[in-house]
Amino acid sequence: MLKIYRKILVVLIAATTISTNTILAQRDGDAFRTYSPYTLYGIGDMYRHGNIAGKAMGGINYGVRDQLGINSYNPAALSIQDSLVVMLDFAGGSKNTYSKSSLSTTSANTFYFDYVDFSLRIAPDLTVAVGLSPVSDVGYDIERKESDPVEINKYGDIKYTYSGEGGINQVHWGAGYRLLPKLSIGINMHYYFGSINRYYSTEFLTTAGFGNIYSESRTRISKIGFTFGAQFHTRLDAKTFLTVGAIYQPKTMLSMKKEITKIVAGDMSTDTSRHVSTNVRDVFMPQTFGLGFTLRKTDKLVIGADYTYQDWSGFNLDGSSHSFAFTAGKSHTCNFGFEYTPRANNLKNNFKRWNYRAGLRYSKTFMNCNGHNITEQSIMLGVGIPLTRRLGSKINAAVEAGQRGTTKSGLIKETFVTFSVGINIFDIWFQKFQFN
Repeated sequence: MLKIYRKILVVLIAATTISTNTILAQRDGDAFRTYSPYTLYGIGDMYRHGNIAGKAMGGINYGVRDQLGINSYNPAALSIQDSLVVMLDFAGGSKNTYSKSSLSTTSANTFYFDYVDFSLRIAPDLTVAVGLSPVSDVGYDIERKESDPVEINKYGDIKYTYSGEGGINQVHWGAGYRLLPKLSIGINMHYYFGSINRYYSTEFLTTAGFGNIYSESRTRISKIGFTFGAQFHTRLDAKTFLTVGAIYQPKTMLSMKKEITKIVAGDMSTDTSRHVSTNVRDVFMPQTFGLGFTLRKTDKLVIGADYTYQDWSGFNLDGSSHSFAFTAGKSHTCNFGFEYTPRANNLKNNFKRWNYRAGLRYSKTFMNCNGHNITEQSIMLGVGIPLTRRLGSKINAAVEAGQRGTTKSGLIKETFVTFSVGINIFDIWFQKFQFN
């Protein structure tokens, strides 16, 4: 029993260390977790949840039911975990983004913490999990010159800069329960927290007499929300299993407090500053419906698909002043993927025990910019590499390549490549051995 407590302590220390480092890095602005002008408004890019195995399969989650992995996005899937098993899953990655407009091209590389999850079965048919992951990311740094001849004639050359960093994280506590032999249900409680910092400036480059304007806003977020999940799982024949899963997340209004500091800098006698604190309204996590399935052929083949609907209508897109005309609407996402394992029980040839994965994702995002619905599409590939011969510990890796946006109407087209790697530690803690 003492060994068990020591293991639990190590897990908690590791999770706390990762969590603390992530929060401090975000708060101090040491690095962007994402880099995109499409994060100018609102709460930024929405994080695509799921473990690395699911991400390599196109990002499917709802119908995934695997004894060797933690599917915390549909908490009903937790109920499949064996009573003797504990699992720890954590991951990180990098993203290369190439942005192109009608006038220029840029590139950026970012590194990010992905997630950490820990799960443990505490009673017959009941498994609990705790974890930390991002929810949204903000990261951009934009500079532009005034192009309106009337403004240039009146004020001279003007330079505008916009930059932002931060995002929202979540700690989640989940539970999955096998209600009936073929039906499992689950619930996740999320604690959302984080900060978003935005900086703006207007500088008059050639004409004296105008004070340069510098503005900074710091928005802090906190709130508790919930996600409900269910899975129906059945055997179709001796070797084929079907799982149908669904999740529902109610609309959750976020508590956001903004502090704005504005400075007009001229000579020493004309400098002025202003500081304002206010609560931001109409910012929320949207109502979300998700439905998906997987078909599993013993331990050799898994295929599946997901559909997700979110309603962002009425969202407050408070952010930087810019030439983009943003509105928020409904988003629709489709995911498809499969996994193939040549021979899972072959102890002589390790490559035949590898999991080979691939998938596709298409999303009509909630963003409408300058009259265009922004869409995103990508393809994924990945592998799962067993670390031991008999237990389920693995290194999981995934690569994703995709595009978002368009160069029409003054917008930006992004081409991105992400690489993610994670370690799933699978261990047996509660087995009583006859001999020590």
